Amino acid sequence: MAQFDEKDIVKVASMYYDEGMTQAAIARKLGVSRSLISKILIDARNDGIVEIYIRSNDTYTVNLERKLEEKYGLNNATVVDTYMINEAEVAKKVYQEAANTLRKMTTDISTLGISWGKTIRGMVDHYPFTNQGDIEIYPLIGGMGDHHVEIHSNQLSYDLARKMHATAKYLYAPAMMSNEVIKKELLNNNAICNVTEASKNVDLAVVGISAPYGDNTMSRIGYLDEQNITELKELGVVGDINSQFFDASGKVVDHPINRNVIGINLEDLNNIPNILLLGFGQNKLEAIETALKYQLVNNIVTTDEIAKDLLKDG
Repeated sequence: MAQFDEKDIVKVASMYYDEGMTQAAIARKLGVSRSLISKILIDARNDGIVEIYIRSNDTYTVNLERKLEEKYGLNNATVVDTYMINEAEVAKKVYQEAANTLRKMTTDISTLGISWGKTIRGMVDHYPFTNQGDIEIYPLIGGMGDHHVEIHSNQLSYDLARKMHATAKYLYAPAMMSNEVIKKELLNNNAICNVTEASKNVDLAVVGISAPYGDNTMSRIGYLDEQNITELKELGVVGDINSQFFDASGKVVDHPINRNVIGINLEDLNNIPNILLLGFGQNKLEAIETALKYQLVNNIVTTDEIAKDLLKDG
């Protein structure tokens, strides 16, 4: 570096950043090694001679995404900018980004698992029509009752398969049985057993998340009653994924709902290489934070407000 003064450094930086010359071409022109040019460019940035600005509206959310990925060891984070938009518009943007993220994640897979819920419904509604006929889609949980069929796993699998021109498999069973004996008998059915076993081995699982307290879909559709909610609160439950309730340490709690659900549990989910969580809303913050902290999922689509809260305290 002794033969290079500041003016020489500025010249190298101008050739590289303004003129688009490669480091190798600059080295040849100046008669020095490429490694020296690389060091000069690094020093130019470290010394403040060169400052790089990324001029994009996406810079704000990309920075949050990278920080989430680093803090929680995520494969990918997608963050939605909610500045100056109302609640309905926030939800729509999350659904759109979730659909876009799923499209990118399904370019090289053969099997996909789908849970249930309003957010996944929104993602499916915004998914584009594609030609992904090599993919098989599996429901990760049984039906949730006679009402709100549009958010059931089977219906979501069907609708997404139609948009992808893919193949949908169906789990012809309720989401929850009255006891473990009936559940075991039902799982002895080959058609049901084959789908539940196959769903444990999908390449990618898409799940939602919820908290059982306050206004939530499970209570509205009658899946949870007041007694259930009281019991879950006593057990320290903070949220659920695929109708498997977990506490603040990321552990599945010992409750009849968890034991009697027909679908994959969190241990099964943990064996799937990619789990995409769609989660937003302040009432779900603790559940989302727990899911990320204890690595129940490894990809997320969320909002900037949730992302900023997740990044607090380091």
